[in-house]
Amino acid sequence: MRIVLTGGGSGGHLTPLEPIIDALRLQFREYRGRLPVWIDRERLDIYFLGILDAEGEKFFTRLGVKAFNIPSGKLRRYPSTLTISDFLFRLPLGLLKALWRMWVIMPDAVVSKGGYGSLPASLAAAYYRVPFLLHESDALSGLTNRWLAPLATVITVGYVATRHGAERYKQKTVVTGIPVRAELFREEQTAAKKRFGFSPDELVLLVMGGSQGAEQLNRAVLESLPSLLTEVGILHLTGPRHLENVRAAAQERMAHISRPHPYRTFGYLSDTIGQAIIAADAVVTRAGATALAEMAYARKAIVIVPLASAAQDHQRQNAAVFEAAEAAVVVSPENLGRALLVQSVRTVLFNKPIRTTLIKNIGTLSHPRAAHDIAALTFKLAVGLAPIQPAVDAGPPSAS
Repeated sequence: MRIVLTGGGSGGHLTPLEPIIDALRLQFREYRGRLPVWIDRERLDIYFLGILDAEGEKFFTRLGVKAFNIPSGKLRRYPSTLTISDFLFRLPLGLLKALWRMWVIMPDAVVSKGGYGSLPASLAAAYYRVPFLLHESDALSGLTNRWLAPLATVITVGYVATRHGAERYKQKTVVTGIPVRAELFREEQTAAKKRFGFSPDELVLLVMGGSQGAEQLNRAVLESLPSLLTEVGILHLTGPRHLENVRAAAQERMAHISRPHPYRTFGYLSDTIGQAIIAADAVVTRAGATALAEMAYARKAIVIVPLASAAQDHQRQNAAVFEAAEAAVVVSPENLGRALLVQSVRTVLFNKPIRTTLIKNIGTLSHPRAAHDIAALTFKLAVGLAPIQPAVDAGPPSAS
């Protein structure tokens, strides 16, 4: 059996592929004896066709997935000659490479995570009439996914709101939730706190702004250190580019704080991000779909500061889902400053009724079986079954 994965454009389009790959392999071992005779039952070969940088190559090498770099074109929302060159040269080249690779592999099904990097391989799948699953994690569908929606065999989404926003395709849209790497969240909180140098009875605040949105949060956190470090320990993910500057600025501010709680800084965490989330008693985060799914899975009290420059303002839409469910405190990025950040953190940590409500409600937005359901749908597509959903949504269905 052969499955092609595609996606790319940002880390958020690749990270959910890892639990999907694990689920595909697990289900293949369980169900290969029931596969039709025209599908190879002896082995499962998984490929990736999409934009690859050095980190992406390491990512797929670690997962044992054969990956091929397929260039694509990015439609920028501002005047740029790069957009013209992308669509005149890179996208046509990517389409030719994708058509060739897809013909050589000729997979049984394709899983597209979206992002502009997924466009060539998804179009190639449609050209060869290979059934393909299109996944949208954000509450507002991205531009590439809106282009691909008419061609997709089935669409999976992270939120009920996303399905309601795609009226034309509701019949082939399934609410699965967003895949998360469950194995990252198995450590006890006491052990996780010790891992990062905090005492077990110490309150810990995790701040994570992501590679694109760290600078504004870093500035607000640094301004808030004199107030926050007298009450909580802080685990601060600054973004790789900002780490040294933040450390230097923090040392200056901490010199004037009497007996501060520990302040730990990292540029970025990958394999230990789950332990960092577990260690936290509260989290300040941007509104990337995967990050929010991880918070929901771990049932954390969170403060969301959407990234104002996110494409199509999709982070505000993601944050709105959590705010409507009373599952997070949302702070507008235009209003973010020391006073509002400190007030919001104190609310989610020390206001017991609000904290209890947030933790209870954020759990309702978690879909632990998301990767399993997407893998199950992929196998159904491979054997010629395209699930049709009822017009009236009844909540997240199981694909098992």
